[in-house]
Amino acid sequence: MIVAKVPLRIPLAGGLTDLKHYTQDFGGVTLSTTINRYVYIIIKESYYGFTDLHYQDKHERVDTIDQIRNDLIRESLRLTGLENTPLQLNVLTDFPGESGLGGSGAITVGLLHAMLIFQGNTVTPEQLFTQAAQIEVEILDGASGYHDPTICAIGGFKLIEYHGNEILSRDVTMSERTKNEFVNKLLLFYSGRHQPSKPSLNILSRQLPDAYEVLHEMKQLAYNLEQAFGVGDLAKIGETIGQQQKLKQQLPGHFRDEFVLNVTERVRKAGGYAQIPGGKISAFVIVCCPKGNVDEIRAALPDLQEVRFELETEGSQVRQF
Repeated sequence: MIVAKVPLRIPLAGGLTDLKHYTQDFGGVTLSTTINRYVYIIIKESYYGFTDLHYQDKHERVDTIDQIRNDLIRESLRLTGLENTPLQLNVLTDFPGESGLGGSGAITVGLLHAMLIFQGNTVTPEQLFTQAAQIEVEILDGASGYHDPTICAIGGFKLIEYHGNEILSRDVTMSERTKNEFVNKLLLFYSGRHQPSKPSLNILSRQLPDAYEVLHEMKQLAYNLEQAFGVGDLAKIGETIGQQQKLKQQLPGHFRDEFVLNVTERVRKAGGYAQIPGGKISAFVIVCCPKGNVDEIRAALPDLQEVRFELETEGSQVRQF
C-alpha cells in the first residue's frame, strides 16, 4: 500500500500571475507557503478485477479508465500508464474540496506521487509539479495555473517564478525572528463558502488583456513582499498581503461580493489585512495583523471559525506499507 501526503498552501502575493497565457507573455511570480493541512492519497493493488475509487463523498467502481468521472484521477492514471491496472484508490482531505487552499493541485501531485512509487519509480519534486501542471493546465485545458502543483510538490516558504512552463523557485530569506513574528500574527478563518475556481478563472482568462495592468502590479507585489520579509518589515508585509486582495477585486471574475467587502472592512477596522485565497471567493480568509492585535481580529470575525495551523517545510511525501 502506498500513502502520499501533500500539504495545502497559503498564497500571500502574486497569485493569478501563474495562469498559462500570462506567464507565456510576461512571466509570473508567486510568494506562498505550505501549511500542516494535507491531502492524502492511498493506493493499493486490487484483486477484484476492477478499479475502486473513493474521493470526497463519491464512490466509483469502474472496469475501464474512460468510465472514471473524476478528471484528475483519470488523467493521472493515463499519464502514469496505469490505465489497465485494477487499483483501490482513496483520496482523503483535511478540508472539503473547492476550499481555495490549493486542493486540486495537491491532489494531482499526490496521485502522481503515489502512482509513480507504486510502479517502483524514483520521483523528484520537479517531475511531480511538471506532470501535475501538464494535467491541470495542458491536458484538461483548464483555467488553472502552475502555482498550486508547484508549491504543494516542493513545500516550504517560496518565491516561484514562471516563464511559460519553465518554473524556478527559491526560499524566501528571512530571520527566524521575522518568521516567528509573522506566524504569530497570521490567522486563518473558515467561512464555509465552497465553490469551483474554474468559472471565475475562465472569465479572467477570456478577458486577460483587460487584466494585464492589474496582474503586472500583483507580480511586483511578490517581489516587494520578498524584500519586506528580508528586512523584517512586518508592517509592510501586512500591507502587501492586503494589497494583493485589493488588486484581485479589480480583476474580471468572481472575486468580489458583499461578503468579501464586509469581511475585509471588518479586518481593516480591527487593524489587520485580509486576503481571500484562490481564484474565486473561497472558503477561507487569511488575516495578517502586524500590530499583534490578534484578539481584536478574532472579535471582529465572530461568525467565522478560526483554524489553527503551522508552517510546513516539506512538500509531497510518500510512505509504503
